[in-house]
Amino acid sequence: MKIVVVGCGTTGNAIIPLLKGNLILIDRDIVEERNLSRQGLFTKKDISKPKAELLAKKFSATSKVLDLDYTNVSLLKADIVIDCTDNLETRFLINEYCSKQNIPWIYTGIVGKQARVMSCTGTFCFRCIFSEVKGLETCTTGGVDLNLAKQLAQVVKEEVQRISKKQKVRGLWANGEWVSVKRNPRCEVCKGKYSYLEGKKEKIIKFCGSSRYQFKGNFDFETVKKRLHGKGTWFVYEDFYIFKDRVLVKASSEKEAKKKFIDIIGC
Repeated sequence: MKIVVVGCGTTGNAIIPLLKGNLILIDRDIVEERNLSRQGLFTKKDISKPKAELLAKKFSATSKVLDLDYTNVSLLKADIVIDCTDNLETRFLINEYCSKQNIPWIYTGIVGKQARVMSCTGTFCFRCIFSEVKGLETCTTGGVDLNLAKQLAQVVKEEVQRISKKQKVRGLWANGEWVSVKRNPRCEVCKGKYSYLEGKKEKIIKFCGSSRYQFKGNFDFETVKKRLHGKGTWFVYEDFYIFKDRVLVKASSEKEAKKKFIDIIGC
């Protein structure tokens, strides 16, 4: 069974060791020292290395160190997709692709003492339940309960088994209780409208629990690498992690991040 896991942070650390099969791990982030207290699969020697690569080596999986977006979303083609991300935008993208391609996927979310799991197999979709709400609690402000993360991971393992056996999914799991879920007749995704797949939702992204901002756009990676004396398929330069298709900038605000980007990479 081919299973794609998107996100190798705290929930990914809890879930990935419980999975069996052909695992594809997708994550755009780098290990920071602040991650070590919540993401126990990483150690100090892993700091400044891509999370997906590290976990792929540990669990004999395939890694994709990239930002999942509408241009590469076909990487989700699998038997099951598991969401371990930290933002609604990526979840909406996963939902649209999997809904369109009839791929079962499992949503997971945990902030503080609140945890949720929901399997979407065609009866309803993520957008039937969740909307584009701004200003919600994040893992930065609310933290993550590690014991709850372990409990959530066991629920995900059970849901994977149910999906693989083509058993009926159980709705929305929220803090130990199952809640019945049904399709929303006004859901745009269920009606076949896919705004995230069409690339209409791109923006600068701040990583949850991090001081990094991500920029995507057209820039000549090879020219930048030569100018900054970088090596490999990605490299570090001062406060920058520079990949072929994106740049991560360490900054205290979006305004500062934009200025650093223009100063070093150009506009």
